[in-house]
Amino acid sequence: MSDDPPIKPPETGRPLTRYALVETRDPDAARERIGQIFCPHRLVPVGADAAALFDARHHTAAFGNLTINYVAYGARVEIDPGHLDRFFLLQIPLAGSALVENGPYTTLADLDRATLLSPTRPTRMVWEAGCEKLIVRVPRELLEEHLVRILDRIPRPFGYDPAIDLRLPRGAAILSQAKLLMHLAESREPSGPAFDAADRELASGLVTLLVGHMLELGEERDALFRPQRVSVAPGHVRRAEEYIRAHLDSALTLPHLAEKAGSSMRSLQEGFRQFRESTISDFILAQRLDRWRALILASDAEATVGDLALSVGLNHLGRAAAAYRERFGEAPSQTLRNRHR
Repeated sequence: MSDDPPIKPPETGRPLTRYALVETRDPDAARERIGQIFCPHRLVPVGADAAALFDARHHTAAFGNLTINYVAYGARVEIDPGHLDRFFLLQIPLAGSALVENGPYTTLADLDRATLLSPTRPTRMVWEAGCEKLIVRVPRELLEEHLVRILDRIPRPFGYDPAIDLRLPRGAAILSQAKLLMHLAESREPSGPAFDAADRELASGLVTLLVGHMLELGEERDALFRPQRVSVAPGHVRRAEEYIRAHLDSALTLPHLAEKAGSSMRSLQEGFRQFRESTISDFILAQRLDRWRALILASDAEATVGDLALSVGLNHLGRAAAAYRERFGEAPSQTLRNRHR
């Protein structure tokens, strides 16, 4: 066997070369810097020739909320990120192979088979020497928005087989769409606009394909499409409710509530629809009317219904009074008169 160092592909042959962020032969530096891009993880070169072969490369380009990444390590490496938590990872081998464990599933990923890693299950991988991957990082919130839209409800968390057969129609479409995004990123001018409406549609199309894979290979697939009755609202709905009750005198906009709840606007709207059978605006109005009535019933003789309405964010007294009458069967002024009889 020759002692000559392995021949590396020319730099022009690597995808997304203009977007290089990591180029290092130091495993510790690679672990730290790539961990900042994805998440903290264990990275260990394996084998007697690992030191000679190790050559970490990470190129990444933003594509809206997605990032398109090229990653290679040169040597055989073990990678253990644990739970990804905040994002899904679509990993498509461009060269070589990798053994990928995600929860109970083990996949030999190669040129015919990609993987979509679930953020809710632990991941461990062994990349063989020479393995190179195109990786699409999809924020968990973005993918779950698509899932809600397709199912028309918020499903319980579910597992799925992460292996994507790139020879089958859906897998081939995923491969084609991911490579299209990569080529578009490569063709952009670095100083030009990074993202436009057409790009957004292409990225959305890829996410929809990924959701289709999850649903097709989901565990207890039939249950995903059955209506579910859930008595306890999820955390983001409860956080929004708590914030609303504490800030009734403020302007409560959907973007602000979603930020405070730690969710997307769509997920928050769907959460209220499913678990409260109400729109967010109707819920806010009901809370303001209830607080208004409580203040009227606790008021002194000098209070006016108009001032009390303003104190809970009801700025249009005529509309507020009509809603009050509909909810409580009497006008707010009548409630006040009865209070001081």
